[in-house]
Amino acid sequence: MSNQSSPGVPGADLYGVLGVPPESDLKTIRIAYRRLARDNHPDRGGSAEDFHRIQAAWEVLRSAESRAAYDRTRRDGGTGTGESTDDVDAVRYGPSGTWAAPSGRSRGSSERGAQRTASGAAHLPPEYRPALSDPRPLSLSLTSQRVHGEFRSHGLFGRSRVQRRHERTIEVLQRHVLDELPAARLFNDVHLDAPTVDRRGRRRSSGGERAEHVVVCGDRLTVVFALEVPTPAASWDGQVLRAAGRSLALPDVGAQARRLRETLTQRLLDERGHEVVLTVDHQVMLHSPDGSLLSPVVEASRGGASAPSAAGRAARAIVGQLGTSPRANVVDRHLLGVLRDQLASPDET
Repeated sequence: MSNQSSPGVPGADLYGVLGVPPESDLKTIRIAYRRLARDNHPDRGGSAEDFHRIQAAWEVLRSAESRAAYDRTRRDGGTGTGESTDDVDAVRYGPSGTWAAPSGRSRGSSERGAQRTASGAAHLPPEYRPALSDPRPLSLSLTSQRVHGEFRSHGLFGRSRVQRRHERTIEVLQRHVLDELPAARLFNDVHLDAPTVDRRGRRRSSGGERAEHVVVCGDRLTVVFALEVPTPAASWDGQVLRAAGRSLALPDVGAQARRLRETLTQRLLDERGHEVVLTVDHQVMLHSPDGSLLSPVVEASRGGASAPSAAGRAARAIVGQLGTSPRANVVDRHLLGVLRDQLASPDET
């Protein structure tokens, strides 16, 4: 490769990193990515920096939304706002729980032009701290991994209703948050308190309350709780969600967010010597039985931005919470390591 296209050149154009022209289609970009990732993998003698620069370029260019935002930033010389459009109403869950777009309309086309706001930094290539030349505090493969943690299955006869809700939430977050924010990572089933250490120095689960989903991007996190609402409309008075004539129980997600922030901040300082100011928000995501991303409609008399909202609107709110940070392209490996340490069920690595 030339210097411009070499993955080892800091700040190289993302198309140059993968060695493809800017007008390339997704198939061409994917082929180039796979070849370079294979040839530059550290297990084959490549450097961690080159491998991650290739990975970062692919994470931006693989998604139509993040690629369009990057192209605007690229044309504007790095001053783009990162605003993007997305027609979440055009996307529904198919019969098997997978995503499907209605015929005649494609995902990404928008009649209303609804905008999600993210800073210019959100669509820049991820910046890893500490540098990838340092094998600590997280391995190469785990640093690259975008979804962490699994939910234990308790059902004996197939997927339970709760499992399906978790799967739907993860898919919404992947497609509408992680694909929009290349540096974002998702953690599932996270203990709010630090693990304990026994006499032999082994870490033990702290038990107690857990957050269903935590999305982290830079120095910002959003704690997400999801619920399925059986009707197309609901009401919220700031404390209680009502639908179909009954009250639906919600945890205090705001209190979860505050508790997690305190735990992570203290652990990063005590265990890693890593002082950081974290901003932790929260969001309640509502799923519709028919798979619509804009249903149910919630009439909120109180609650403002913290009111529960349909899956598509909740995803846009999370992008706004995370993507407006000037550090939205930073992957804090210390923070990822601490979060993995608090997973109730770490995934296989």
